[in-house]
Amino acid sequence: MSVVIPIFFTLGLLPLIVRRKWSMGLSITFILTIATIAPTVWALYVSLTEFGIFQTEPVFSGLKNYEIVLRDSGFKLSLKLTALWSTLKSAIEVSISFLIALRLRKATRYSKSALLLLGIGWFIPSFITVSGWRVFVQGYGGYSLLNTLLGTSIDVTLNPLHAFLSSLLVSVWLSIPLSAMIILGMLGRVSKELDDVIKIDGAGDLTTASILFGEIRHLLIPYFLFQLARSMKEFTSVFLMTGNGPLLPEGFTPHTLTGSTSFLGIVLFRKFNTAKDYGLLSAYAVFVGVFALIWILGALFSRGEVPKRHRRVLYLSSAAHILLGLFAGWNWLVFPVVAGYSILPLIIPRFRKPFRRLVGVLLIYEVVIFILSVAQNGISGVIPATLLSVPMILLSIRYRFPHFDFSIPGWLKRALLIVCLVPTAVIVIYILFLSFASDSDIVPSISELTLANYGKVISDGLPRNIFNTLKIAFWAFVIVLLAGVPFSYLFSLKRNIFVRIIASVILFGSLYNGMHTLLPMYFVFDKLALVNSLFGVGMVVCIQAMPLTILLLGGFFSSVPRELREVSLLEGLSETGYLLRVLIPLSMPIIGGLLIYTLVSAFNSFSMPLILLNSQELMPFSLKIYSYVGEVRSFYTSWNLFGAASVIGVIPLLLFFRSSLKLIYSSNLRDQGIEYD
Repeated sequence: MSVVIPIFFTLGLLPLIVRRKWSMGLSITFILTIATIAPTVWALYVSLTEFGIFQTEPVFSGLKNYEIVLRDSGFKLSLKLTALWSTLKSAIEVSISFLIALRLRKATRYSKSALLLLGIGWFIPSFITVSGWRVFVQGYGGYSLLNTLLGTSIDVTLNPLHAFLSSLLVSVWLSIPLSAMIILGMLGRVSKELDDVIKIDGAGDLTTASILFGEIRHLLIPYFLFQLARSMKEFTSVFLMTGNGPLLPEGFTPHTLTGSTSFLGIVLFRKFNTAKDYGLLSAYAVFVGVFALIWILGALFSRGEVPKRHRRVLYLSSAAHILLGLFAGWNWLVFPVVAGYSILPLIIPRFRKPFRRLVGVLLIYEVVIFILSVAQNGISGVIPATLLSVPMILLSIRYRFPHFDFSIPGWLKRALLIVCLVPTAVIVIYILFLSFASDSDIVPSISELTLANYGKVISDGLPRNIFNTLKIAFWAFVIVLLAGVPFSYLFSLKRNIFVRIIASVILFGSLYNGMHTLLPMYFVFDKLALVNSLFGVGMVVCIQAMPLTILLLGGFFSSVPRELREVSLLEGLSETGYLLRVLIPLSMPIIGGLLIYTLVSAFNSFSMPLILLNSQELMPFSLKIYSYVGEVRSFYTSWNLFGAASVIGVIPLLLFFRSSLKLIYSSNLRDQGIEYD
């Protein structure tokens, strides 16, 4: 057993012994140090060394590894692909989610049915639904139900465009349910009087959407930019749907073979599987971390007030063009943009109108240069910084566009909503149908349906895999109780420098974590004997759930009257006693909701156990599903066993489905929904 476990429990139970407020932050500090801070520091240190698989100690090599990364043209191409894909994905996702939320604002039987489909789409683990999409679209080498029904020839293993668009549409479809629900929560803040005014004035659909967007734009715009930053780290959906994608002509390079969906996370994972030099692998991880940080800063700066917000986003855009241009290739036509973004903040706020007009001219110029570059050079002509600066500046300045109004016919709005929601039901029904198929046929014959698949997966150890997932959820929830709950109480009180730093690390860690942190985390966990440990996976799951824990519990603790705390302390209770005897009993419904959220997160975890677990005995439900599906181009895919295992594994989640909806519609989550997904 790892020494980390007894240390954690000692720190977690310490508040019961010393009964001092300061002791409530020790356990969360310990967890963050291991799972967030140490991997980042380790990657920075090892990236400066030569550390091969046969070496016991790293040997300092300076910037040698970074020089290799800078010469890797395939890796640069991957950055351009990732930036393009994440921008398209976030824009389509948030736009469709906003329109769906507008349609479902009013509680009718029709909207409740639509919300049910949205909830199911969020609740079922993504590795199941993505695999369902893969068999539906790709099947065996292009022989699929979709191609059979439509007479098409879609093949994600041979056609780069098919792979790119398939991964894009499936990822958008996966993200819409929760985004639509969060935007619904934002719209719930709009006063009913405004709805009455809109109705009396007879505003059309476009005007109504514009007014409601204006009411929630201070939440929706940062949410879009946070989603953009998260999309830069996408792994699971793309990896399961298309893998690397077909090799691009310009992607055949000495260091990195780049396909149409070889995004940064997938490239790092491939290098991790073939790495002989951990120092070089860490250098790649550091570069990806820097790219992620640039996009995260853009999202964070979007929440500021004018004119500070304008200055920050313009300076960040200028810096992004310089840094990413030096790495991915400098286009001298962008130089006026860099100079303009660096100089224009100096004229705020004295010349507001000229400032806005000049920024608008630069944005148009930058978009034209981007289009010309892509038209001339294809994917190699993508300018990554433009895909950050243009949406970030445009949404920061918030220009007013010419006003015109129109209304969409009711039948068309219903049809569009059905088009967005029906795929959820189709995929779920298709997976259920596959579970009864014989011989892994993607178009099962009605006369040959069988229940034998359920018996096969049960005898193959599926109950043990589900039990392992429940163990991960158990450890994650134990960490939430012993680390998250006490810190949430500290967070609800007057926040000193220590609490603010820890809260910032928790928020930053949830935004920053990705494949570039999981790989260094593997080596840190290996030193601490947490590899092949369900406790280790539970720790990472907990880190992902910790921001929501602090948001909900901290908000609830803050809402409890201060007089109750003062009376409790006068009666002789310590801070720990007040938390245990008063606050926790009052907050049991919220803690129950967090338990459900943690359980869903444990079932959804795929990349973490894929990296941290190597033992068959510890294989969780997600990796068991993956063993039936395999990677794209796998010759041993068992779609019938995949369907049966998916149906059995989803049953525990559906038992908690109704309770999870209460968590989604928590008023605290509505208020701060921009930070979590």
